[in-house]
Amino acid sequence: MNIFSGNKTKLLSFRLFVLLVLISHLLSGCEKKSNEKNSKEKKLPLPDQSKLLTEAYLPDKGTRNAEIEVILNRTDAAVDEGWDSEVLSDAAHKRLEELLDPGASLPKILVQHLRPPDLKESYTDKLLSVWRSPKGTSSTKLPLIQALSSLRSIYPKGFEDKLKLKTYNITPPLSPEGMFTTKIIYFASGNTTHGKAQQNARWHCKWKSGNPPKLIEIKLIDYEEILPKPNEGLNFYDVTASVFKEAPSFQDQLMLGIDHWRSRLQGDFGIDVNGLQGISLGDANGDGLDDVYVCQQGGLPNKLYLRNLNGTLKDVSAQSGVDWMELTRAVLFVDLDNDGDQDLALAQGWYWMLMENDGKGIFTKRMETKAPSNLHSLAAADYDLDGDVDLYFCGRNPARELNNSEGILGQPIPYHDANNGGANLLIRNNGAWNFSDATAECGLDVNNTRYSYACSWADFDLDGDSDLYVANDFGRNNLYLNQDGKFIDVAGIQGVEDMSAGMSITWGDYNNDGRPDPYISNMFSSAGNRITYQRKFRSGIENEIEAFRRHARGNSLFLNIGSSFTDVSENAAVTMARWAWGAKFVDLNNDGWEDIYVANGFITTEDTGDL
Repeated sequence: MNIFSGNKTKLLSFRLFVLLVLISHLLSGCEKKSNEKNSKEKKLPLPDQSKLLTEAYLPDKGTRNAEIEVILNRTDAAVDEGWDSEVLSDAAHKRLEELLDPGASLPKILVQHLRPPDLKESYTDKLLSVWRSPKGTSSTKLPLIQALSSLRSIYPKGFEDKLKLKTYNITPPLSPEGMFTTKIIYFASGNTTHGKAQQNARWHCKWKSGNPPKLIEIKLIDYEEILPKPNEGLNFYDVTASVFKEAPSFQDQLMLGIDHWRSRLQGDFGIDVNGLQGISLGDANGDGLDDVYVCQQGGLPNKLYLRNLNGTLKDVSAQSGVDWMELTRAVLFVDLDNDGDQDLALAQGWYWMLMENDGKGIFTKRMETKAPSNLHSLAAADYDLDGDVDLYFCGRNPARELNNSEGILGQPIPYHDANNGGANLLIRNNGAWNFSDATAECGLDVNNTRYSYACSWADFDLDGDSDLYVANDFGRNNLYLNQDGKFIDVAGIQGVEDMSAGMSITWGDYNNDGRPDPYISNMFSSAGNRITYQRKFRSGIENEIEAFRRHARGNSLFLNIGSSFTDVSENAAVTMARWAWGAKFVDLNNDGWEDIYVANGFITTEDTGDL
């Protein structure tokens, strides 16, 4: 059967983008015309809107004051008032889902081939082959029922196992007949005689307004399919249960989910609704096998799982001395004292901590220091080439004393180019477990308050030292060029500011030219792509519209050409990775070319329509 993600539940991410940009619209001072009724009413002023907006979305704060209610009411009204294109988009999307159900009664219309008969093989190896439609789709049309039958012909049972649609563009009706168009991203997958196959396509759909909208035609924009080779295929198997069968804490704690613990733990322990906890792999006890350290929510102990010879994992958190119950978002196995074993560096909310490994997997705390921001991630490199590994911590939100109430998102103002976040830290390793803050001394205090989520070191200019890329939420990123241990932010002149919702950064040589190329995980928003192309969106401030559109585009890949970088994201077809949180270059099929794996998703809940 088809699995439509979103029939009963919808991802908040689709509509959250709409809320965010409208909040920014309000806080940037864009005035909306009042209707006649409202013009007669006395309106409350909007003092310190960023502070009030944050307070408005804090849970368990009791009755909101009148000023907060003004902001919330205006936000709700901005979403509900006049966005006819979104109403049409939802209706057309729902109707298309209905028509793509295998048991649906289909209209007798003619459409283009949805699986072109002249597919060309664009890639092949011993595991799989990729087939794509040639440039310039055929104008030949056939009945919709026949086109869908051909599309699903690769599946022996006649239809796919999973299907997902995204409406990323809508052109509202411009004629009395009520004709409008939508653009759709189509994903399907299912089992074939040789293994699992996948289909990716984009459609241009024409509709006539109605209840429900009437589908008139479908034009194919592009199409590709990935087919497994006989007895091969790029297959992965979920071995989680067997690997953790000797670790009861995995089932008792990690598998219960955030909602379970949020209803049982005090909020001031540091429970995080987004679940932004990381892991690290490293050989904790020196047996040559990689072990796993798992960060947990505040109020739950962090976990160190040692790998057994049979591949299973066992929980040694308590006896190893690493079962901290403070909110921990990131951890890194790294040799901080050059003794050959893997020590630990942790980002624990408002603190950073270092622990020494005795070589047998027993850890002792050597340093715990307060941070000027809420730390989210860290990366290690010997930036000054003195033989000791140094650390860089990303701090997303400002410290509590600077921002008494974080709220869900912090206080990014403006939303698309914020520069009022928490400060990041460069911690220099002076040897003998002596560390110092070298952020300002090394020039990394420039552009250092941009709601940073992640960072990664790489020698992008091939001069022998480590440079630093920082991915920032709510705006432009940083690329710090290392010049003899001093840093200059060159992201703008190098063309890699990537003004978007930066979540992570990974480096890899995707074209095998010997130069590292950065891939940044951002947020693809179908809702954002739709509304930012509507005339109603931020009318009168056209010079900012491109920034908002860029914010919704998705992930970015930049080609390092030596003197600068070139954005090749769309040509490489790597922008659409949904709401991406992290990515990694890795050669999955051992063909000598680095592939990209992306972790994505967001909180799923009932869509009440209140956005």
